Amino acid sequence: MPVAVRGYIAHTPPGFEHVVASTHADGAPAAVWTEGHGAAVVRHLHWDTSSPLKAVLSLRRMMNTVRPDVVHAHSSFPGVYARVVPVGGARLVYTPHCFAFERRDVGRPIRSLYRWIERSLRRRCDLLAAAGPGEALTAAGLGYDPGLLRMIPNVPSVRRSEEEKPRTASASTTITVGMLGRWAPQKDPRAFVDLVSALRRELPGVNVRAKWIGGGDGGVESPNGIEITGWKSPEDVARELAGLDVYLHTAAWEAAVAIAVLDAFECGIPILVRPIAAMPALPPQVRTDSGLQPLIEATRAGRFALWAEENLEQWDRYLGDSFTPAAQRAALHAVWG
Repeated sequence: MPVAVRGYIAHTPPGFEHVVASTHADGAPAAVWTEGHGAAVVRHLHWDTSSPLKAVLSLRRMMNTVRPDVVHAHSSFPGVYARVVPVGGARLVYTPHCFAFERRDVGRPIRSLYRWIERSLRRRCDLLAAAGPGEALTAAGLGYDPGLLRMIPNVPSVRRSEEEKPRTASASTTITVGMLGRWAPQKDPRAFVDLVSALRRELPGVNVRAKWIGGGDGGVESPNGIEITGWKSPEDVARELAGLDVYLHTAAWEAAVAIAVLDAFECGIPILVRPIAAMPALPPQVRTDSGLQPLIEATRAGRFALWAEENLEQWDRYLGDSFTPAAQRAALHAVWG
């Protein structure tokens, strides 16, 4: 979530000053908040979320101290707290960035509880700013007034590396595939491992290298010869993406077109994505379930470069001009007023 908020800060319209409330460690915000470049003034405040009661009391103190004009609660749990604590007349904007009940790493009773909480609090914000059209549809299904729904598109978090390489993979070469994100259930590493295994099985004459760009909580063992890079700076992420031949996005749930997918597209990498509700109407050529076999056949026939070009053309049409800094800036201006 911090990556998305950093994008909001970097592309904020003129006239806004940002105060970011987050949990600090050793008296400072997490390193992810200081990566990249932001054009706006930012002040960081420690939000004690060690227990629900402390989270409410800490947020109340911050509201009384800062007295903001707009409170933008980003993600489900801050969204609950912000809708429970009085915000002193500020405009309250809520971006779920994936409702908690979409998770698949908790049981059905917990998901049902999360859904009930969201439905119960749906009238406690001024606007719901969805991260994508799929999330907006989910919000409408919860009973949100359509007139209170807006959308703030994701944008890439990296810039294209200058160290691009030509697309030369073929049946007689090495092909490098990768995934970007936390090694955790939401990104579904098992699905990535399965795709890598399928490629290796179907392309016995090709050296299929696999790389997971990111890390997890604690040590993560590398299965099936997959390289796990650990956390990287945005500049290093761009270089790692530029070294891939194909980006495979295996997340089990998302809020919208994932920032990692936009990062791969920004770096000129062909992409296959697991079809999920957050990314509706994906062309068959860019989906892992229907696009993997054409990739295999193109690689066998030495036509990988042509496949990659056609894949990127499909993504260009799918994304259009909707996921650009200009589009995000305009959306933020409409949401924050």
